[in-house]
Amino acid sequence: MKLSNNRTIADCWLPTFENVAREFIIENLKNILSSDKTPNFKFDFREEEAIEFIEDIIKRYIDTFNGYDFKEETQTKYEKLLEKIKQKTNENEATPVMIVNDYKKFFEYLRQAYEKHIELCFKRRKNSTSFYSWDKNNFFELIWLRATPQDFNNPEEFLKKQAEMMKDTTFEKYDEETYLGKLECLNNHIITIKNGIARTWDENFRQMEITIYDKEYYTNKELWNRPHYTLPVIRYGIYEKDGKKICSIGSIQHKRDSSDEEKLEKKVDRQKYRINKDIPEEDKEKVEPKNLIALSIFVNLLHKEGITDIEVPSMYVLDHEYHRKRNKYLLKEFKEEWTKVDYWDREERQKREKYPEDYQKAYKNFMKMFRKEDLISEIKTERQLLTARRLLKHYPKANITAYPEEIDNYMHMQIPVVKDASEINGELLKELYNLVQALDIEKQEDPANQEIQTTPHKNKVDDKWIEEFFSL
Repeated sequence: MKLSNNRTIADCWLPTFENVAREFIIENLKNILSSDKTPNFKFDFREEEAIEFIEDIIKRYIDTFNGYDFKEETQTKYEKLLEKIKQKTNENEATPVMIVNDYKKFFEYLRQAYEKHIELCFKRRKNSTSFYSWDKNNFFELIWLRATPQDFNNPEEFLKKQAEMMKDTTFEKYDEETYLGKLECLNNHIITIKNGIARTWDENFRQMEITIYDKEYYTNKELWNRPHYTLPVIRYGIYEKDGKKICSIGSIQHKRDSSDEEKLEKKVDRQKYRINKDIPEEDKEKVEPKNLIALSIFVNLLHKEGITDIEVPSMYVLDHEYHRKRNKYLLKEFKEEWTKVDYWDREERQKREKYPEDYQKAYKNFMKMFRKEDLISEIKTERQLLTARRLLKHYPKANITAYPEEIDNYMHMQIPVVKDASEINGELLKELYNLVQALDIEKQEDPANQEIQTTPHKNKVDDKWIEEFFSL
């Protein structure tokens, strides 16, 4: 079926209740139950009507194979799937169990979230006109990575909240990269913000991207890659509860951008510790200053929208298993990519030999992910909670209204709107606050739109790389 702007999607993948239920049950449920690539968990559909609904979908699907030699094989496969669904669970289950009390709500909210997912896929890939099978399957199989223990007991509410956050347009005005200003503490280099689109396996569908550009090259948009450094992204979702907007911060993470400029990164690293001035040692532990800087900018942006309530999750049920299972695929993909022979090269060199600098960066980013499931889980939970709590030292009027497990699996915070920089502790954060306060989309003057510079940018080549890695 053709959508607007010549975009197409298969009729059977359109976001209807029937399509979503069928695709999820026929294509994705078996992978959720037993795939060796993604985390596994079980579903406990509590309504008899739900089992009948699933059974009917499977029966109608099998009937489409009438007259084919492999109908019997297909029937056996889906009979086993149905048997697993019907299997009762108990409290001693080692595998996580998702309890569905209202299957109609479950599939309807899944449909609503899927509909927005389709829109975001086309928006993220601006020049793409097709919606692919992996777009659909990734959504149905990986959205559960964001679920907390409480969400497993109430997936209907979890999906409803996901759909609401995806529909929110609070920061839509920053969907295109927006000039924020010059950072005096960084030799007047340029800082920008962009309301980016995250992936299904990330902790939220939207992410605030804060980028620092080299001032010498920022205005030259003819450059394919202007020298820049991106701070850790804030993956977030905004939804409404009791008439009030609440911001859920799923993660604060570095994007592993191989195009980051090392010189700028080093300058940021030299300045970031200014944020620790006069802070007790116990409040510095496991708090990455760059994460805190990015979070402070984001809080200031929330304040411009009048949002003062923040929640931070304390645990993701499936996260550790997901990253543990990814290890062998990360290694396989990395080796295949960098041992490719470039046959257009007269010497037929491997890609890692032809592009040593790119290889070095890619290897560095790879090793930050490979066999790091324990660290990644800690960063997303304990360290993130500590970073959020650290805000109390810089925003003295802020307070924690509930700790994890007091009312749910989130830490809840309230940070009243800051009216003046004097209400913030820390010179660096005060400067960032003033930049955000001065932000006015309507009257904005971005120097990149006013002048063009043509200073050539030369990449520095490092001829060293790590051969022993390929013995892993």
